Amino acid sequence: MTRQCIERLERPAPEEFHRRFVRMNHPVVITGVADSWKAIKHWSPDYFGSAFADAKVSFTAWESTNLANDPTDYYEKRRRLGTRLGNFIDLMKTEKDFSRNYITQFPVFRDIPLLREDVEPLDEYTRVPAALRSRFTKAPTMWLGPAHTVTPVHFDGADNLLVQIFGRKKLILIPPAQSEKLYYPCLRLGHVHYSPVDVEDPDLEQFPKFRDATLFEVTLEPGEILFIPVRWWHHARSLETAISLNFWWYSMRSLFRMRHPYFVFQKDRVAKKLRSVR
Repeated sequence: MTRQCIERLERPAPEEFHRRFVRMNHPVVITGVADSWKAIKHWSPDYFGSAFADAKVSFTAWESTNLANDPTDYYEKRRRLGTRLGNFIDLMKTEKDFSRNYITQFPVFRDIPLLREDVEPLDEYTRVPAALRSRFTKAPTMWLGPAHTVTPVHFDGADNLLVQIFGRKKLILIPPAQSEKLYYPCLRLGHVHYSPVDVEDPDLEQFPKFRDATLFEVTLEPGEILFIPVRWWHHARSLETAISLNFWWYSMRSLFRMRHPYFVFQKDRVAKKLRSVR
C-alpha cells in the first residue's frame, strides 16, 4: 500500500477551491475558515449535556462480540436506537467501553435551532445557487461519539465538507479509480456504497487487491475542514471524543459521477425482483 498526505490550504479563494479540487474531484483540507466559529469555542459534550440534555437523538449501536473492526460485521449488526442527548453523553463518560455507539447524521440545526447561530455559512465554497439550495443541499448533520469510534470505509453520493468541531479525527481516503481494490461492488453488505475491507488492518489473504491501494491520510484538528469529493472512499476514526459537522451538496458533476453505482444498484434491484417471482 502507498500512503500520501492530503494537502492543506489556508483559506483558499472559492475559485481556486473549485478549479483545483471540486472540478478535479480531489480532496483537500481547508484551514482558516471555520476556526473562528462560535461552535469551535463553545461546543463540547459537557456543553451539550448541560444545555440540551433533553434533546432527542438517534445513534448507531454496533452490537457485536467481534472485537475486530470488521465492516461486514458492522453492517450486519448495527442498530439505530433512540435516547436523550444528555443520557448518551453520560454513558460516554462511564468507564465502560462505549466506542461502538455513535450519534450519526443528527439533524442538529433542525432539532436544536439555537445552535445554527454558532456556525457560518459555507455557501461560497459549495456554490449552490440560492434558488436551488433546498433541492441540491442536504441539511447539515452532526456526528458525536467517544474516542476510538470507527466508521468503516464507504463512499457518499454527494460532495462533502466535513468540519471538525471538537477533538481530533483521523481519516483515510481512497480514490474512486481504485474501487476494484476495495472489492466494489459488494452488494451482499446491503448497499453499493460499502466495502468489506478493513482499511486499517486489512486481511490481505482475503483481499489481496488492496495491497496495491493508495491511501490518502489526514488527522483533522478542530476548526479544519476536509473536502471529501463524491465517490471517494473514506474511513474515519475518532482519536478522542469528537464532534463533527457534515455539509453535503449535489451538482450535475456529482450526479454524473454516481451513474455507475446507480446502475449497479438498479441492476441488482431488478435481479432480486426477477428471482422473487420465479
